[in-house]
Amino acid sequence: MTSLLSIRHVEKHFGRVRAVNGVSLDIRENEFFALLGSSGSGKTTLLRMLAGFETLSGGQILLNGRDISNVPPNHRPVNLMFQSYALFPHMTVAQNIAYGLEMEKLPRAEIRARVDEILGTIQLSALAARKPEQLSGGQRQRVALARALVKRPQLLLLDEPLGALDKKLRSEMQLELKRIQHQFGITFIIVTHDQEEALVMADRIAILQHGELVQCAPPREVYEHPATRFAAEFIGVMNVFPVQRDGMRLTAADGSLIHASIPEGLGAEIVAAVRPERLRLDAETCDNRLSGRIIATAYHGLDLQVHVATPAMAKPMVCRVTADAAEARNFRAGDLLTLGWNSADTRLFAA
Repeated sequence: MTSLLSIRHVEKHFGRVRAVNGVSLDIRENEFFALLGSSGSGKTTLLRMLAGFETLSGGQILLNGRDISNVPPNHRPVNLMFQSYALFPHMTVAQNIAYGLEMEKLPRAEIRARVDEILGTIQLSALAARKPEQLSGGQRQRVALARALVKRPQLLLLDEPLGALDKKLRSEMQLELKRIQHQFGITFIIVTHDQEEALVMADRIAILQHGELVQCAPPREVYEHPATRFAAEFIGVMNVFPVQRDGMRLTAADGSLIHASIPEGLGAEIVAAVRPERLRLDAETCDNRLSGRIIATAYHGLDLQVHVATPAMAKPMVCRVTADAAEARNFRAGDLLTLGWNSADTRLFAA
């Protein structure tokens, strides 16, 4: 798979603030790529530079080998879909989708054919004559997507496109976006602060922090092998606790031995991290064990989260228990238990 977009040492300064600080990325053809980060991480600023709405303070943006760093937005084969959708309320669905093609003065027959084709793709052919106010949130989202795709851009940028939808509809539209992206074969770059959204939709995820690239990898690698403590805590839930290091020996605050592979270059100040789903209640079979007391449980339908106070952590340790295990055992606040996990599931980071 060849590279479509090359971002080389891109920077954006607002006065003394470095919103984007030397970010380099290669994004492939037909890839669904996610820019993930908290507010102020630089993800939206980077997206606006790709679209041409922000000038670069440094670096280059290459599209198919062509430097587009200073090319105006309307001359880039790139479309940007905003969170607000920005549909024209006085136009029908078909007219909204056709608007960009009409501005390009394409023949009417071609406009009609392309609009009809994409209405079929987004499964809204029967609603072509409706106005935006007559549509649901998910339908408006699909119309905005169709309006961006009908111009057949090489690259489609999506700025928090599902942020205005409720949780159930957002989950449905995540799969719909993946289906449409695969069908059109266009490279999608989505900006989001929703970790679950990025994990579900993206082929690769770039995590940004304070304008810098922290990690870029497929979803499973980002989740299972985070590069930094920030990445570990930002993606999903992670139990993080301090450990003392004496040579190759690691101990938790309660004196329990912690077995893990220690990365090269890691100093004396260390934290250990383990995912809730990696914790086991049959601790006798595990390399690492910590004892504690249940302080609360949280039912999530598919699983039960058990919050356990241990001397190793200032905050309760979270253990994810399957529905079957939860039914087999009655977890109550105040109960004592021992949590275990294997050394391969332990991640170590500089404190």
